[in-house]
Amino acid sequence: MSLEINAAAPEEAALFYSNTEKDKELGCIGHLRGDFGHGGKEFWSTWWEHQRDLKTQAFKDEFDVLINSLRKQGLLKDRGSMAKFCHVHPEAKIPGAWRPDVYGFRVDTGRHRYYIRCFPQGGDYNFYIYCYINEKERLREQTHGKSINKKKHEPER
Repeated sequence: MSLEINAAAPEEAALFYSNTEKDKELGCIGHLRGDFGHGGKEFWSTWWEHQRDLKTQAFKDEFDVLINSLRKQGLLKDRGSMAKFCHVHPEAKIPGAWRPDVYGFRVDTGRHRYYIRCFPQGGDYNFYIYCYINEKERLREQTHGKSINKKKHEPER
């Protein structure tokens, strides 16, 4: 998988954080939280479910490929590689983040959009990856869902 990693736009800053009130509306599948351990070269992660019904096998397969690609390309290889990548992209600093050295990147695929929040310092979690259904796909699913609901509520003839 060839990835195009882009700096996220400032107006996308909220998509790097959990928001249980908006998850359904935004099509948030879940997020992965991880760090590189004490030495900066390990890889520890935990998955946090937001909407189980959106976590399809196709998403899981794509997400595995995404993570492996990010590890090979350097952003998630280790803490030092992440720091180098972030410092080359100062435009990716997230405005209003809890620290000035927090960076935000976006990766788009056909069906999904991934927001990768990076903090390349020791002593804390180094990354969060928020996973969303891509906007066009989300709108298609919402429209499809509404047409199904209308059929269920139509009076019988």
